[in-house]
Amino acid sequence: MNAKRIPGHVERVGLFGGTFDPVHLGHLILAEAALEELDLDRIIFIPAGVSPFKQDHPPGASPEARLAMLRLATADEPRFSVDDRELRRNGPSYTIETVRSLLGDHPGVRFLFLIGADNLADLPNWHEIGELMNLVDFAVLDRGKGGDAVAACGFPVVRRRIDLSSTEIRDRAARGLSIRFMVPEQVYELIMTQAPYRPASSHGHL
Repeated sequence: MNAKRIPGHVERVGLFGGTFDPVHLGHLILAEAALEELDLDRIIFIPAGVSPFKQDHPPGASPEARLAMLRLATADEPRFSVDDRELRRNGPSYTIETVRSLLGDHPGVRFLFLIGADNLADLPNWHEIGELMNLVDFAVLDRGKGGDAVAACGFPVVRRRIDLSSTEIRDRAARGLSIRFMVPEQVYELIMTQAPYRPASSHGHL
Protein backbone atom coordinates (compact mmCIF):
# COMPACT_ATOMS: atom_id res chain seq x y z
CA MET A 1 0.00 0.00 0.00
CA ASN A 2 1.34 3.45 -0.83
CA ALA A 3 2.49 5.62 2.06
CA LYS A 4 0.44 8.63 3.09
CA ARG A 5 0.95 11.40 0.57
CA ILE A 6 2.34 14.78 1.50
CA PRO A 7 0.44 18.00 0.69
CA GLY A 8 0.92 19.04 -2.92
CA HIS A 9 1.37 15.46 -4.11
CA VAL A 10 0.34 14.98 -7.74
CA GLU A 11 -1.88 11.92 -7.89
CA ARG A 12 -0.54 9.23 -10.22
CA VAL A 13 -3.33 7.21 -11.79
CA GLY A 14 -2.96 4.23 -14.09
CA LEU A 15 -5.42 3.81 -16.96
CA PHE A 16 -5.89 0.12 -17.74
CA GLY A 17 -7.90 -0.25 -20.93
CA GLY A 18 -8.93 -3.50 -22.53
CA THR A 19 -11.77 -5.65 -23.70
CA PHE A 20 -11.81 -7.65 -20.44
CA ASP A 21 -13.75 -10.43 -22.14
CA PRO A 22 -13.62 -11.71 -19.44
CA VAL A 23 -11.41 -10.06 -16.84
CA HIS A 24 -9.14 -12.72 -15.30
CA LEU A 25 -6.61 -13.12 -12.51
CA GLY A 26 -3.75 -12.16 -14.82
CA HIS A 27 -5.26 -8.70 -15.30
CA LEU A 28 -5.50 -8.20 -11.55
CA ILE A 29 -1.98 -9.48 -10.88
CA LEU A 30 -0.57 -7.07 -13.46
CA ALA A 31 -2.63 -4.19 -12.09
CA GLU A 32 -1.38 -4.76 -8.55
CA ALA A 33 2.19 -5.03 -9.82
CA ALA A 34 1.74 -1.73 -11.66
CA LEU A 35 0.52 -0.07 -8.45
CA GLU A 36 3.67 -1.17 -6.67
CA GLU A 37 6.32 -0.76 -9.36
CA LEU A 38 5.08 2.47 -10.95
CA ASP A 39 4.20 4.14 -7.63
CA LEU A 40 0.57 4.62 -8.61
CA ASP A 41 -2.10 5.86 -6.24
CA ARG A 42 -4.86 3.98 -8.01
CA ILE A 43 -5.89 2.36 -11.28
CA ILE A 44 -8.97 3.02 -13.41
CA PHE A 45 -10.07 0.02 -15.48
CA ILE A 46 -11.67 1.10 -18.76
CA PRO A 47 -13.55 -1.64 -20.61
CA ALA A 48 -13.38 -0.95 -24.34
CA GLY A 49 -16.34 -0.40 -26.57
CA VAL A 50 -15.58 -1.18 -30.21
CA SER A 51 -11.83 -1.11 -30.82
CA PRO A 52 -10.84 0.49 -34.15
CA PHE A 53 -8.50 -2.49 -34.61
CA LYS A 54 -11.13 -5.16 -33.83
CA GLN A 55 -14.29 -3.98 -35.54
CA ASP A 56 -14.58 -7.32 -37.37
CA HIS A 57 -14.15 -9.26 -34.11
CA PRO A 58 -16.59 -7.95 -31.51
CA PRO A 59 -16.34 -9.15 -27.89
CA GLY A 60 -17.96 -12.45 -27.01
CA ALA A 61 -19.87 -11.12 -24.00
CA SER A 62 -22.22 -8.15 -24.02
CA PRO A 63 -20.96 -4.76 -22.79
CA GLU A 64 -23.21 -5.14 -19.76
CA ALA A 65 -21.76 -8.54 -18.87
CA ARG A 66 -18.15 -7.40 -19.31
CA LEU A 67 -18.80 -4.35 -17.15
CA ALA A 68 -20.50 -6.43 -14.46
CA MET A 69 -17.63 -8.93 -14.36
CA LEU A 70 -15.05 -6.16 -14.11
CA ARG A 71 -16.90 -4.42 -11.28
CA LEU A 72 -17.18 -7.70 -9.37
CA ALA A 73 -13.48 -8.45 -9.89
CA THR A 74 -12.30 -5.07 -8.57
CA ALA A 75 -14.86 -4.45 -5.82
CA ASP A 76 -12.62 -5.54 -2.94
CA GLU A 77 -9.63 -3.36 -3.85
CA PRO A 78 -10.21 0.32 -2.96
CA ARG A 79 -7.41 1.46 -5.28
CA PHE A 80 -9.22 -0.07 -8.27
CA SER A 81 -12.20 1.56 -9.98
CA VAL A 82 -14.09 1.01 -13.23
CA ASP A 83 -15.06 3.68 -15.76
CA ASP A 84 -17.69 2.78 -18.37
CA ARG A 85 -17.46 5.85 -20.63
CA GLU A 86 -16.15 3.86 -23.61
CA LEU A 87 -19.07 1.44 -23.40
CA ARG A 88 -21.47 4.41 -23.52
CA ARG A 89 -19.82 5.83 -26.63
CA ASN A 90 -21.20 5.01 -30.07
CA GLY A 91 -18.93 3.83 -32.88
CA PRO A 92 -15.19 3.07 -32.70
CA SER A 93 -13.64 3.92 -29.35
CA TYR A 94 -10.48 6.03 -29.61
CA THR A 95 -8.17 6.30 -26.62
CA ILE A 96 -7.47 9.99 -27.26
CA GLU A 97 -11.17 10.79 -26.76
CA THR A 98 -11.24 8.83 -23.51
CA VAL A 99 -8.13 10.55 -22.17
CA ARG A 100 -9.41 14.03 -23.02
CA SER A 101 -12.66 13.26 -21.25
CA LEU A 102 -10.88 11.85 -18.19
CA LEU A 103 -8.57 14.85 -17.96
CA GLY A 104 -11.63 17.07 -17.87
CA ASP A 105 -13.08 15.04 -15.01
CA HIS A 106 -9.80 14.69 -13.07
CA PRO A 107 -7.85 17.96 -13.30
CA GLY A 108 -4.35 17.90 -11.88
CA VAL A 109 -3.94 14.12 -12.13
CA ARG A 110 -0.97 12.56 -13.88
CA PHE A 111 -2.19 9.64 -15.98
CA LEU A 112 -0.07 6.64 -16.96
CA PHE A 113 -1.64 4.60 -19.73
CA LEU A 114 -0.95 0.89 -19.21
CA ILE A 115 -0.52 -0.86 -22.55
CA GLY A 116 -0.10 -4.58 -23.11
CA ALA A 117 3.16 -5.67 -24.74
CA ASP A 118 1.12 -7.26 -27.54
CA ASN A 119 -0.25 -3.82 -28.46
CA LEU A 120 3.10 -2.08 -28.86
CA ALA A 121 3.37 -2.85 -32.57
CA ASP A 122 0.07 -1.05 -33.27
CA LEU A 123 0.82 1.96 -31.07
CA PRO A 124 2.17 4.19 -33.90
CA ASN A 125 -1.17 3.70 -35.69
CA TRP A 126 -3.35 4.83 -32.80
CA HIS A 127 -5.59 7.80 -33.55
CA GLU A 128 -3.78 11.10 -32.83
CA ILE A 129 -0.93 9.21 -31.15
CA GLY A 130 1.31 12.30 -31.05
CA GLU A 131 -1.24 14.29 -29.08
CA LEU A 132 -2.01 11.29 -26.89
CA MET A 133 1.65 10.98 -25.90
CA ASN A 134 1.61 14.65 -24.92
CA LEU A 135 -1.32 14.07 -22.58
CA VAL A 136 -0.31 10.83 -20.82
CA ASP A 137 2.76 8.78 -20.03
CA PHE A 138 2.89 5.16 -21.16
CA ALA A 139 3.96 2.03 -19.31
CA VAL A 140 4.01 -1.53 -20.63
CA LEU A 141 2.48 -4.61 -19.02
CA ASP A 142 4.54 -7.57 -20.17
CA ARG A 143 3.36 -11.10 -19.41
CA GLY A 144 6.68 -12.54 -20.52
CA LYS A 145 6.12 -12.58 -24.28
CA GLY A 146 7.10 -9.04 -25.25
CA GLY A 147 10.61 -9.81 -26.48
CA ASP A 148 12.73 -7.23 -28.26
CA ALA A 149 9.83 -4.81 -28.82
CA VAL A 150 9.46 -4.29 -25.07
CA ALA A 151 13.19 -3.92 -24.52
CA ALA A 152 13.37 -1.20 -27.18
CA CYS A 153 10.16 0.70 -26.40
CA GLY A 154 11.63 3.19 -23.93
CA PHE A 155 8.63 3.00 -21.57
CA PRO A 156 8.65 1.71 -17.98
CA VAL A 157 7.87 -2.01 -18.03
CA VAL A 158 6.01 -4.12 -15.47
CA ARG A 159 6.91 -7.78 -15.97
CA ARG A 160 4.97 -10.78 -14.71
CA ARG A 161 5.06 -14.22 -16.33
CA ILE A 162 1.38 -15.07 -16.68
CA ASP A 163 0.29 -17.70 -19.19
CA LEU A 164 -3.41 -16.87 -19.10
CA SER A 165 -5.64 -15.15 -21.63
CA SER A 166 -9.27 -14.15 -22.10
CA THR A 167 -9.26 -16.03 -25.41
CA GLU A 168 -8.40 -19.29 -23.68
CA ILE A 169 -11.01 -18.70 -21.01
CA ARG A 170 -13.75 -18.00 -23.57
CA ASP A 171 -12.79 -21.12 -25.50
CA ARG A 172 -12.80 -23.32 -22.41
CA ALA A 173 -16.12 -21.90 -21.23
CA ALA A 174 -17.68 -22.51 -24.64
CA ARG A 175 -16.47 -26.12 -24.54
CA GLY A 176 -17.72 -26.74 -21.04
CA LEU A 177 -14.22 -27.03 -19.55
CA SER A 178 -13.18 -25.69 -16.16
CA ILE A 179 -12.22 -22.04 -15.71
CA ARG A 180 -12.62 -22.08 -11.92
CA PHE A 181 -9.07 -21.00 -11.03
CA MET A 182 -8.58 -18.59 -13.93
CA VAL A 183 -10.99 -15.84 -12.91
CA PRO A 184 -12.02 -14.28 -9.58
CA GLU A 185 -14.66 -16.25 -7.71
CA GLN A 186 -17.37 -13.61 -8.27
CA VAL A 187 -16.65 -13.58 -12.02
CA TYR A 188 -16.75 -17.37 -12.09
CA GLU A 189 -20.18 -17.35 -10.48
CA LEU A 190 -21.48 -14.82 -13.00
CA ILE A 191 -20.17 -16.87 -15.93
CA MET A 192 -21.75 -19.99 -14.42
CA THR A 193 -25.15 -18.38 -13.93
CA GLN A 194 -25.38 -16.13 -17.00
CA ALA A 195 -23.29 -18.21 -19.44
CA PRO A 196 -22.07 -15.32 -21.65
CA TYR A 197 -19.72 -17.64 -23.59
CA ARG A 198 -21.21 -21.09 -23.31
CA PRO A 199 -23.40 -22.30 -26.22
CA ALA A 200 -26.87 -23.29 -25.06
CA SER A 201 -26.37 -26.80 -26.45
CA SER A 202 -23.04 -27.44 -24.68
CA HIS A 203 -22.63 -29.76 -21.72
CA GLY A 204 -20.02 -30.20 -19.03
CA HIS A 205 -18.94 -28.43 -15.89
CA LEU A 206 -17.23 -25.07 -15.69
